[in-house]
Amino acid sequence: MKTLLISGIYRPEIGGPATYIPALASAIQSQSGSVEVVTLKNSSANELAEPWPVKYINRDQFLIFRFLKTFIHIKRRISTSEFIFSNGLFQETAFALVGSGKKSLAKIVGDPVWERAFNRGETSLTIEEFNKSKLRFKHQIQRLFLKWSLNRFSQITCPSLELKELIQGWGINIETSCIPNGIATIQPQSNSHEFDLISVCRLVKWKNLDKLITANSMCGTKLVIVGSGPEEKRLKKLVSDLNSNVVFTGQLSEQEVINYLFRSKVFVLISDYEGLSFSLLQAMACGLPSIVSNIKGNLDVISDNTDGIVVDVNKPSSLIDAINSLLQSPVELKKLGERAREKVVNKYSQQNQLNLVIKLLRAPKK
Repeated sequence: MKTLLISGIYRPEIGGPATYIPALASAIQSQSGSVEVVTLKNSSANELAEPWPVKYINRDQFLIFRFLKTFIHIKRRISTSEFIFSNGLFQETAFALVGSGKKSLAKIVGDPVWERAFNRGETSLTIEEFNKSKLRFKHQIQRLFLKWSLNRFSQITCPSLELKELIQGWGINIETSCIPNGIATIQPQSNSHEFDLISVCRLVKWKNLDKLITANSMCGTKLVIVGSGPEEKRLKKLVSDLNSNVVFTGQLSEQEVINYLFRSKVFVLISDYEGLSFSLLQAMACGLPSIVSNIKGNLDVISDNTDGIVVDVNKPSSLIDAINSLLQSPVELKKLGERAREKVVNKYSQQNQLNLVIKLLRAPKK
């Protein structure tokens, strides 16, 4: 049984889908299935040698050309696949699915209309406010296109109940299941504590890395930021202006990310929105305490002062106080980190999560 896996990003890029798709591919193969991947990459990035076929399409070309090329490659592979799983590129996949009759599953980890608008400076609203507001005509068209696309799939899965409610509010009329993200077991290592703070994410506006860099400067701490993205140039200028002690690593492999986590004391994730952050689970699995923003996706994972600290991202003093409090109390830092790892091991098993997704894919089409 062949499964076609589709994603807008893929390793070594940073992001949930980039890590998740290879994990799902490996799990399917271990259950006597075959897989093929269609994904995007920057033209300057190298193609990886993988245990399964990967079709890369250059991201940095005219959108209409990229869309057509992606659609054609997905369409060709759908004809020889039994199951289709999309963790991005929903519109291209939806057009390719028309008339195919194939079982298909879309994994939604956020609101792409809001993310695009926020990153382009077209809105300053939170994801919840954006979804309750009267959208600009441009965003209405994008929402209608997304709605049409998602309704072409057999089923949808998402990592949080909050996101499930948002999806249903878009007018999606197919079955939507909530399956939390999972993380593979990470064996403990010694921690060099080279960095006080670490953040692992795409460098986009709604991750609020500018606020973290500012707090890092005021606390006199050392921060490492793992990842790349459109905000990189602006963030590096801010670091220079503030003379903040920050190291940018760019894109790294999964093992390199883990190595940096084991060189750090505290993981920080102060986004305006998260479905259920894979990077957060990864940090917890490495035994790091986390400082997170008080949004639903983070509150579903972190219990304040139990296995991490929750802050109000709109109050800079809240983040600064949390950083100083943790770093000045090695006992508390160690205790929160141990509890974080225990929670991940007991509640967020990647194998269980992958098995649920594979079961959904292989279930008879309704």
